[in-house]
Amino acid sequence: GDPAGPANSLGTPLNNVEHFRYHRSSDEKLSLEKREAALVQIMGVRPPEPTRARRSAIMEYKLFRRAVLLLVERGETGDVRWRPLPTYDPPLLTVPVFAAALRQYGQKLNDAAYGRGTQELYATVAKRFLQYLEQRNIDAWEAVTLGEVSDFIPHASTFYQPTSMRTVLSAARHFLRFAASTKLMAADLSGALPKSFGRKTVLVPTLTPVEEQQLLAAIDRTTTVGRRDFAIVLLALRLGLRSVDIANLQRTDIQWRTNTVTLVQQKTGRRVELPLLADVGNALIDYLLHGRPTSAVPQVFLRNQAPFVPLSPRHGVYHVVRAAMNRAGLRQEPEQPKGPHSLRHSLAARLLAAETPLPVISGVLGHVDKDTTKIYLSTDTQHLRACALSLNGIELAGEGWQ
Repeated sequence: GDPAGPANSLGTPLNNVEHFRYHRSSDEKLSLEKREAALVQIMGVRPPEPTRARRSAIMEYKLFRRAVLLLVERGETGDVRWRPLPTYDPPLLTVPVFAAALRQYGQKLNDAAYGRGTQELYATVAKRFLQYLEQRNIDAWEAVTLGEVSDFIPHASTFYQPTSMRTVLSAARHFLRFAASTKLMAADLSGALPKSFGRKTVLVPTLTPVEEQQLLAAIDRTTTVGRRDFAIVLLALRLGLRSVDIANLQRTDIQWRTNTVTLVQQKTGRRVELPLLADVGNALIDYLLHGRPTSAVPQVFLRNQAPFVPLSPRHGVYHVVRAAMNRAGLRQEPEQPKGPHSLRHSLAARLLAAETPLPVISGVLGHVDKDTTKIYLSTDTQHLRACALSLNGIELAGEGWQ
């Protein structure tokens, strides 16, 4: 039958239906074995890096991959279930002992109950380190030396920003300690990686009060998407929630009787209780009553098109804030952050300007280490001026000093 029929009955957007129809002939002609071979061939090709110049190629890859997966599922089961596509990460390690170590390390991270973001970061750095060893034609743990580990630093710096290297090296040290504790390596070589790394000193990016109003005014609240986006931006701007916590926010987390929002932060695992400010509460009510699609899923924020699944932190919530900033004409330089975290910085700056004590700000932002909050001191220019030392009494002498 025509695939457009069942697809439309499931509420799939027209562009997905058309792309599914475009590859319909493959479903009719290919045997199961040929479909599987085609899938392996397509999935075995990694998409290009997400640079501005190649975004169209990435989108084409994703659409083609989606179409092939739908065709394979229909050929194997006779039906199609609309759901988020599983990620595909082909085995890139060719040395069996390294591949086995990476699987064992992933299981160790999972058993230790690390947060999902931490697990992904540590596993990614471990895989990159093992790939680096393979590129140096190392195929045994016995061949890994302190020099090889130390040389990983300039190698990793080609993939990560200077501000991220401290975290990357910490993850690499964690993997090396794991390799030593499990007797994969005879000695712990984590000492070859420094515990501190030169960090680029930058001012924390924030929005001014005028820019905040411009950002909110740029969102069209007469549409269902606009009501959702307005509530998301306010949660980041007024409560300082991270994108992952906004995406995971459930209706039961909102305590209407006490005007509070209570949730467990994914990054820290800490439970926080924040005040439900009037404008945030009104925006949430407006979206829940007049914008949110009918769905039994517990998360508050959903896609506006079928399938009505929760927004993802990276491609959903981040895109909402970035698009709003673009419409408002804010942070248009390539190096300027445009995501929810910049709004979190703005909240910290406002609290500091209001002379809120650092421990209170730390509690609002959900920081485990109170020293983390000190980075926001650079945003309080008014009070920093009072710390400036006067040059009175300092005499300048010598030629050229007039």
